[in-house]
Amino acid sequence: MSGLACLVLALAAMALPLVLLNARDRRRDRAVAAVLDACPRALRSAIALRARAPLLSRRVTVVLDMSYCDHAEVWTVVRPLAGALLPDVAVVIGIHVDPARPTTVSVACAASGSR
Repeated sequence: MSGLACLVLALAAMALPLVLLNARDRRRDRAVAAVLDACPRALRSAIALRARAPLLSRRVTVVLDMSYCDHAEVWTVVRPLAGALLPDVAVVIGIHVDPARPTTVSVACAASGSR
């Protein structure tokens, strides 16, 4: 009986990661399909899409790279996404900032002796 219990335990230890990976991939695929269905067909070739899903979390993050889209095209994609997203899906939209515009970044630093 001990040998059978060890065999069952070993099979369960091998099957659990596979089940978790399968569930993660299905969550990620559902999120990508929902985002692509909400995006206009004319803009799908101008959008790069990447989805990240942790193994033990239900949260899926979909990153849309819209670097070569203008302001109006970004809003054309954002508006339908607001109503079409699944509850556990977060969308991050990356856009390209115009390099001709000057950008100022300021960082406040503490003095070296103060804590």
